[in-house]
Amino acid sequence: MVIYQCRIQWVWIVTYCQSPYSSGKQCSHWSKMSLSRHEAVEFLSGTLGMPTVSSEDLKPTLPLLNGIIKHFQQIIPYQSVVACSLDDERRHLPSWSEIQQSLFAKYGGLCYSLNVFMKVLLESLGYEVVYVSACGFRFNDHVTVIVLNLRGAGSKDLVEVGCGYPTFQAFPLDFDDESPVYISGFLRHKFVKRENSIIWYHEPRQTPWSIVTSQLSPDGWFKFIDIEAFTPCDIRYFESSMTAHYTVKEDNIFLVAPRAVLYENCKLVAIKGTQLITETEDRKVDKKEIETLEELLHLYKKYFPQLPQEVIRDAVKHTGLFG
Repeated sequence: MVIYQCRIQWVWIVTYCQSPYSSGKQCSHWSKMSLSRHEAVEFLSGTLGMPTVSSEDLKPTLPLLNGIIKHFQQIIPYQSVVACSLDDERRHLPSWSEIQQSLFAKYGGLCYSLNVFMKVLLESLGYEVVYVSACGFRFNDHVTVIVLNLRGAGSKDLVEVGCGYPTFQAFPLDFDDESPVYISGFLRHKFVKRENSIIWYHEPRQTPWSIVTSQLSPDGWFKFIDIEAFTPCDIRYFESSMTAHYTVKEDNIFLVAPRAVLYENCKLVAIKGTQLITETEDRKVDKKEIETLEELLHLYKKYFPQLPQEVIRDAVKHTGLFG
């Protein structure tokens, strides 16, 4: 599979802003995306359960940032269940209001919802944050967040909570050619600088997802995504490609089968279609086939109790998961 070269193109369209259960009315998608300081503290302390969080004590530091990322991945799932639960007429790019509601309710979402919310959250806490584009399966198909000037003037840190893989920290991108190898749970990964971008490589040995062998480097690392880390962009830049994530079923892994991923106690637990995927104590990935709808509903209730059972049933129905 070819990774398309990223380039800048500005896209402005009008989409539908509606909840999964409303009929919806056409409106401008680009209402102001912001959180108040009070809302940010409420999310950190109430939703994420971070200890000793108060508005007066919050400063934009690296330890706080790493704490937010780590708690976020343990509480907020990366999931396509809600997107899969909607029929064709109601599928749409989530509005900012919907993103807020989903995140405060611990529903989570796909990269657009999770990384957009993270950027707005960090900005409300005083961090300097920008969007950059990344290419995975196709052009501009991943929203990425970079924190600027945190370790010093000109520094860049990747903040990634919307790809389904463990990160648990911000990753500095100010290396010369290649970063150290990081170990995040089951995942060994590294970053390699190119002329205009940074390639995020994963070691494929323990990855729970499918690997495209044509994307393996000569030394056996999988080219996960190509990050345009040196080219900040506006949120509107993503609307066309992100809308396709939520609405176009053809060649779309997110709408083929519902999936949900969480890192409870920093260990992977995921339901991908009809597979339960978990991480063992020795950082191995274990897969088990789910045989029936009743078993699937039980596992979602066990690991993702915040997701309504009727939404899961609709996702199964719309994707034909059990035939």
